[in-house]
Amino acid sequence: MESKNKTILITASAKRLGKFIATYLTKKGWKVAIHYNKSKKFAEETADYLSKIGGNVSIHQADLTCISDIEKLVNEIEAKDSKWVGLVNNAGYFNYDNGMSFKVEELQRHMSVNFIAPSLLTKALAKYTMKMKRQDNSSQGFVINILDAKIFGLNPDYYTYTLSKQAMYGLTKMSALTYASCLRVNGIAPGITLLAPGQDQKAFEISHKKNLLKSSSTVEEILNTIQLIINSKSMTGHITLLDGGAHLAPPRRDVGL
Repeated sequence: MESKNKTILITASAKRLGKFIATYLTKKGWKVAIHYNKSKKFAEETADYLSKIGGNVSIHQADLTCISDIEKLVNEIEAKDSKWVGLVNNAGYFNYDNGMSFKVEELQRHMSVNFIAPSLLTKALAKYTMKMKRQDNSSQGFVINILDAKIFGLNPDYYTYTLSKQAMYGLTKMSALTYASCLRVNGIAPGITLLAPGQDQKAFEISHKKNLLKSSSTVEEILNTIQLIINSKSMTGHITLLDGGAHLAPPRRDVGL
């Protein structure tokens, strides 16, 4: 897909995996819309860095648990002077609970960030693309949902988080079917990729090897998969699993515990 004068919105792209994705797509020539919630300083630093390497970048604040913020984000992206063609639903809320201890507030927050916001953003891109098709019938957008390999090798930990990612899996399939006339929708389900907040290097290396291949996903593999999805015009409704085979012999507890 030609990237000139076309924008990709990446949620939660001020730091961590989102920043890697934003940097990669910027270097590929895409205009990148960086979304953040509370990480304004990181967003500004990321945007400054990407601008210095020749990127065309904008930053947008939105609390993805707030419907009015999501609507504001969509309006800002649609008002840009470039064509909105891509969405990477990278933002994720991740907090521990189990089936006996979870609170409704945590279930709502997990569902809001990991399922409802991606649903609304996908719908918005579909409506925008249909409008663009009136001017150019070849217009097609794409959505990439960042899932979690955990949903393919279940254990009872992170109960409401896992429920929300399973809902996102369903969203990937249903939206690929529903919006096929204007969008391709695919997902990537990584395993252990980056150090978790507060995790030391040794603990990370142990968890990264807890799979059949003794090596879980890497940032480079995720970026390569994003490029594959963008380039593969016949791919939709597909989830690429990158977990070293952990889903074939899942642990009884979460690998991070």
